[in-house]
Amino acid sequence: MSHDKFVIDAGLKIILSHVKTALPNIKEVDCFSDGAASQFKQRFHFRNLIEIASEHNIQLSWNFFATSHGKGVVDGIGGTVKRLVWSAILAGEACRTADDFIQIAKKKTNKIFLVEITEDAIQKSQNTLENIFKNTKTVPETQKMHLVKVINKNTLEFRNFSICDPKKIVKYS
Repeated sequence: MSHDKFVIDAGLKIILSHVKTALPNIKEVDCFSDGAASQFKQRFHFRNLIEIASEHNIQLSWNFFATSHGKGVVDGIGGTVKRLVWSAILAGEACRTADDFIQIAKKKTNKIFLVEITEDAIQKSQNTLENIFKNTKTVPETQKMHLVKVINKNTLEFRNFSICDPKKIVKYS
């Protein structure tokens, strides 16, 4: 029901755990998303990328598409899942909860990784991150940035474009 920084963290933990299980030797993950300020393109998410990279022992970067500039692959995947569930509902299946939705979708496809982000997972993220977020700095010109890269356990690099200079460095203590 929410799309805040704690939901994003809980979802990322699920996805990265799945990736690490499927590819145990993975060293680097490059993420791509739109620039939704309430979810991804904001100081708390930036700060959390350091925690995630450290927790999973990976190099991590996040690339932002220009906001409101077309649909991406994930929109198509989400649309496919919704269509599959909708067709099952039209055929008489009941879908009253998020878990019902996931179970129906899993019956209809095994090509898409589907999992529910539970309230417990979200609460666990909130409990873990609230302290870290208390002193999180605002990053100047956030909306201009299109790449955030974790450099080490307290440093992020920001670029307006993925391969451009100049870059901005933000350090956390």
